[in-house]
Amino acid sequence: MKAKQPDAPPQGPERGNAEKPSSADRRKWLKAGLSTPPVLMTVASRPVLANACVPPSAYVSLGASAPGMYGECAGFGPETWLQDNTWPSPYSPDARFNTYFEPNLLGNPRFSDVLGDGNIANVSDTVHTVARYVTAALLNNASGKVPETVLRAMTIQHIWTEYAQTGAFAPTSGASWSAAEIVDYLRSTMTSV
Repeated sequence: MKAKQPDAPPQGPERGNAEKPSSADRRKWLKAGLSTPPVLMTVASRPVLANACVPPSAYVSLGASAPGMYGECAGFGPETWLQDNTWPSPYSPDARFNTYFEPNLLGNPRFSDVLGDGNIANVSDTVHTVARYVTAALLNNASGKVPETVLRAMTIQHIWTEYAQTGAFAPTSGASWSAAEIVDYLRSTMTSV
């Protein structure tokens, strides 16, 4: 007796006689596909200086490409602190700048004077601007609006010390920030400026 031959395996649906697309058609689809991702990437990208919420050293290398990586920043700017009535302890509008920062500002101004945008006697506008933002950053740190993993009080004080002594701050070896760059970084940790 002859053994029964197994049936041929079932075949999928017939593909039909559709021809492959021509080379020109394939190139056209390929070009269309390649042009789409840059458009999507542009829409999804973030502004460079918007709420980076990273430590100064990471800000140098990452910019704002990794916001939230170290925590959420919701710091107040100088004007907001000046108008706010709930300052974190031990600070108050009457606290003296020189109590918390070295080297001293001439005249040992109160925090409320430093945070204001009026002139401070014998202090240049540039130095005053940096002093305003380090003061706001110190208050943000003490109130928990900017996490310790992003900016510690000691780091804020060091930013002031180095800037006041040299006119710049080095967040990492080989990098140097001017007054404007220091302020830009500190503003990146603030939601209201």
